[in-house]
Amino acid sequence: MHRLLDSVVRVAAPKDSFKRWALPAQKFLLPPRPCLSAAAGGYRPQSSETTPSSPGVASTVDSADKSDSKSQRDRKHSSPLTDSFGRFHSYLRISLTERCNLRCTYCMPAEGVQLSPKDHLLTSAEVVRLAGLFVAEGVRKIRLTGGEPTVRKDLTEIVGQLKATNPQLESVGITTNGLMLTRQLVGLQRAGLDALNVSLDTLRASRYEQITRRKGWDRVMAGIDLAIQLGYRPKVNCVLMKGARSASLSTSFVQTSPHRISSLAPTGSHLQLHQCRSYSSLSHVDEHTGRATMVDVDDKVSTKRVAKAQATVYVGPTIAALIENNELKKGDVLSISQMAAIVAAKKTSDLIPLCHNIPLSSIKVETSLNSSTNEVHILAKVKCDGKTGVEMEALTAVSIAALTVYDMCKAVSHEILIKNIMLVEKTGGKSEFYRKQLTHEPPTVESRTMESRAPDAMPIITRGYRTDPIVTNEPFVPMYI
Repeated sequence: MHRLLDSVVRVAAPKDSFKRWALPAQKFLLPPRPCLSAAAGGYRPQSSETTPSSPGVASTVDSADKSDSKSQRDRKHSSPLTDSFGRFHSYLRISLTERCNLRCTYCMPAEGVQLSPKDHLLTSAEVVRLAGLFVAEGVRKIRLTGGEPTVRKDLTEIVGQLKATNPQLESVGITTNGLMLTRQLVGLQRAGLDALNVSLDTLRASRYEQITRRKGWDRVMAGIDLAIQLGYRPKVNCVLMKGARSASLSTSFVQTSPHRISSLAPTGSHLQLHQCRSYSSLSHVDEHTGRATMVDVDDKVSTKRVAKAQATVYVGPTIAALIENNELKKGDVLSISQMAAIVAAKKTSDLIPLCHNIPLSSIKVETSLNSSTNEVHILAKVKCDGKTGVEMEALTAVSIAALTVYDMCKAVSHEILIKNIMLVEKTGGKSEFYRKQLTHEPPTVESRTMESRAPDAMPIITRGYRTDPIVTNEPFVPMYI
């Protein structure tokens, strides 16, 4: 490792800016540990060539494979990326900046910290060159960190160059606080970003502001949602600390979090949460990926299923009179909307992508005009013998019928209101549904008095009163006749 960094420092820095790398690499690292193996007294270069076979014996495929694997092992053993315990390190983290757009209480003071001069930081070309040297030695995963890497304007360019110039690189990821994801993630994905870690210590916006001394919890959550939409499986990093915040994390964050805890580190270290949202409550969403999917009904039993739905269209007194007298230019509104509902029920699977194409056995649609309320009432009843319900067919039928009423009457007035589209009844499946019918018409005088009056009470007598004009100087007192 010392030899590699020493060569990296000398190769990565331009000659005119070599003063930035004046310190030798050994001062940045701990002294090398003694090797546990008696045979390995240090980093001795070993030959990666295999021993040739005897002239009289033909080489087999197995021996060639063994030679190749032995050559690779020897190369890794002699690599600067192999530590004194024989472990080969193929994962590299590169800090792009010291700057951050948050002031987390456990990370830095509210006024910030003293930053290094800009000319002491790696340029994008130097980052790419440095990464290329490590990839040539066997690194296969690189993570870009900070500070906050998204505050660098050339982050997308760095990711793109890392992927373009290092074909052997398997993964390029970033660790971010998530504030800038909604702006940058699409560009980063196009550049080739493979992995994403988001630092988030709480799921409460008020607590987030206390911890980070900044606002932006909504932006972080929107960034995580965008990452999932783009196909990433982001990991969430959390820092546990003693005191008041540890209690809130254990009771609020962990229990209500939509993430599954994979490993719990000791107090004061990092807690990594793997993104695994629960979508089980949504039938048409895959529980693992969160993407839309069609429900598999192959294992369900075929039963008789019935669904009823209703809709109401307020048309106003003028249109109601025209409908009642069949005087609209486009024709009979009630009959045509009824036919439109039947056709729509048959085409439900074409209109709604994730609906099954169900062979319907019966479609009955009733359309009626209520002249007193100036409303068109629509009721659809759909039946089938199948493995899934027909409530979507019934709802589609009344919806299209209501739209048909609007289309046929809009030439007279646009003050038309479509309302109360709802499922009334659903039977035959695993879960049945019955909606309690509610009447919106006010009760009559007789019904009100009969409901509120006790059976043995005296009957209420209603009398009229005088309505003739008031005579001058006559007190305004209603006089019963």
